[in-house]
Amino acid sequence: MKLSTGDPLEPAIPSLSRRTWVLFMAMLVGAISYMDRQILTMLVEPIRHEFGLSDQQLGLLTGLAFAIVYTITAIPAARLADRWSRRGVVSIAVAVWSTMTVVCGLATNFWQLFLARVGVGFGEAGGSAPMQALLADYFPRSQRGTALSIYLLGAPIGMGLGLAFAGWAVVEYGWRWTFILAGIPGLLVAPLLMLTVREVRAGLADGVQQAFDQPPFGKTIAALWQIRSLPLMMLAATLMALIGMGMQAWVPAFLERTHGLASTEIGAKLGAALATGSVIGHLCGGPLADFLGRKDLRWHLWTPIITGALAVIMVLLALNGPADLAFPLFGIQVFLTGLFAAPMIYMATTLAPVWARATSAACAMFAINLVGLGLGPVIVGQISDMLRPLYGEESLRISLMLALTVYLPAAICFWLASRTYRADHGTALADLERDSEPAMGH
Repeated sequence: MKLSTGDPLEPAIPSLSRRTWVLFMAMLVGAISYMDRQILTMLVEPIRHEFGLSDQQLGLLTGLAFAIVYTITAIPAARLADRWSRRGVVSIAVAVWSTMTVVCGLATNFWQLFLARVGVGFGEAGGSAPMQALLADYFPRSQRGTALSIYLLGAPIGMGLGLAFAGWAVVEYGWRWTFILAGIPGLLVAPLLMLTVREVRAGLADGVQQAFDQPPFGKTIAALWQIRSLPLMMLAATLMALIGMGMQAWVPAFLERTHGLASTEIGAKLGAALATGSVIGHLCGGPLADFLGRKDLRWHLWTPIITGALAVIMVLLALNGPADLAFPLFGIQVFLTGLFAAPMIYMATTLAPVWARATSAACAMFAINLVGLGLGPVIVGQISDMLRPLYGEESLRISLMLALTVYLPAAICFWLASRTYRADHGTALADLERDSEPAMGH
């Protein structure tokens, strides 16, 4: 039984102006999400000195405190979104994580800050997957890759603003007020989203005419698992997230420890480099996937094999070169990894049945955030602590280089997924065509 959304659903594909507004709001939500995540990476050193923390404890704050509850609650939040209202779940999520960002600024010890970050993760669990599913139902397949690329611009915008803002605010007001000020935008956006974005029927943009009851969770997961390329793609993306999200949590600390740079310089230069590279990568990723996919769908999975190898090279150069080159090299790295973001969401939401799109996207986010954002910073921090007696402050740089070894198994998984991807994609489109026919007696 599907729960009521509380208002009438759109009967047909909304107008271009309404779709544009929804896309803008989705991008804004993504920007606020990444800003609230990213600012902590700029505050690592002042928090470390005030509370006397080890790198492992800092890894818990930057990663696991957020990711553990995120991964636990992301799939239930997506199930609620599939059954009730994607818009409603996202609005509540934005309000919760923004409130908890403010609470981070009130912490007086490690455990209070840890629990506040847990609260941020709890809120953000309901933000990504339901919004991606909503966009998949607003935009037809011919426009979906480009729409998702635009949506993903929120991440680099929020990342760049978060780094630059935190680098400035921590000097002017201290790390506590940096958190408090960062939480305010989300508290304004949450009611605006609820009031201006309308819910649409699952599968609307694909012409699906039927309404679906939500199967039990076990059957939903079984249906997704049977799509042979989907679990392999998720595993590969999860491993690559160690190079992306897991590593970026430590880049500001690396620049401060190894090169002795000030937080204001790191925030401004790194924010500009990462935002520029990520914006270009996300903008190009969707159209590139659409273009290459018309030649051979398997390019959706071959591309990250190539770009991932190049990203590893960029990181190695950044970690071992002069400070001035580190910023553009990290920017190129996020450009290369950003090329896969839109294709990943496309695969997660298009290969899955229309009644499981939010759950499919949540499963991808579950794995990526648990390993990349959650365990990644902790593992890097643990290795850094282990190497500190030998390498001193350079232990973090060595630990970051060791993290790059996960590229090899990720590339293997991408290649294995490409072997069945065309067949899985064809099956998904055939199911959509069947479901697009008017239901008889439904």
